[in-house]
Amino acid sequence: MNKFGEKLKQFITSDEEYDDEEEVVEDVNATSEYEKANQKGVLKVEAKMMIFEPRSYDDATTIADHLKAQKACVVNIHRLQNEYRQRLIDFLWGSIYAIDGQIQKVGTDVFLCTPKSVPVDGAVGEADE
Repeated sequence: MNKFGEKLKQFITSDEEYDDEEEVVEDVNATSEYEKANQKGVLKVEAKMMIFEPRSYDDATTIADHLKAQKACVVNIHRLQNEYRQRLIDFLWGSIYAIDGQIQKVGTDVFLCTPKSVPVDGAVGEADE
């Protein structure tokens, strides 16, 4: 066999070649480009839901901070004084608008506020009286 054939045989059967193959096998378990492209809208952190029963208007900023942190909030305003209920809901509407989220009334004095990253399916309808 000529020198080129010997070098080719050594290259093909060398230990370095075998080591490279092991690295390639490890890369196969990584997420493929297709999977990465399809996971763009997937929430990568644990979704958390916060429950609030505000007792003063000052609690509105705490709720808004959680919404900015991409956490859904259930807000029960039944303990809030009547004169502050509408102010708190107006503040939450503004906060939701700013983060492109959603707000839904899910019961008497109970609202579900969600950021854009937390999808909500379905809605609670008002009962016919």
